[in-house]
Amino acid sequence: MKYTKITISGKICTGKTTLFWNLQNKLVWPTFSSSQFFRDYARLNTVSLDAADEQNKKLTNFVDFRMRDMLKKPGNLLAEGWMAGIMANHYKKILKVLLVCDDIVRIKRYAEREDTSLKEAKKRLQAREKNWLEKMERIYKRTDFFDPKNYDLVIDTSDMKPAAIEKNILAIIDKGTI
Repeated sequence: MKYTKITISGKICTGKTTLFWNLQNKLVWPTFSSSQFFRDYARLNTVSLDAADEQNKKLTNFVDFRMRDMLKKPGNLLAEGWMAGIMANHYKKILKVLLVCDDIVRIKRYAEREDTSLKEAKKRLQAREKNWLEKMERIYKRTDFFDPKNYDLVIDTSDMKPAAIEKNILAIIDKGTI
């Protein structure tokens, strides 16, 4: 199967955004990043990213359904976000990638990115994910957002360099198969 679209999903600090930008630079496909949408929303509305991610059902549906609608259209698309793979579940020619990572590594990445202590990073990361998962369960009536069975490819980024992950995905796109 020739893939025309790629979705990148995973928890916080698994490498979604890094992979997204690296692939965008190589593929030069149209893109949609829900993470970037929420970062922009937070900046424009002068709220923390944590607060932007916890906004109401209407905003969540707007972002998720916009992504879903883009995935339905013909042509290439590179989409990134926690719900990207789930929104692509019923469509063909989409490579659904789930990035996973050891929690300790994710906490270290979060602490570095947010310039905070490991203790604070762990607290904030866990709280943000808990809030998000509870909100998604209420909205979508499901809990399997990060279940590998929903994805074509699962990559553990704990010990992988971004270039190796990118190379792996590009090889699959070139071959058209996993």
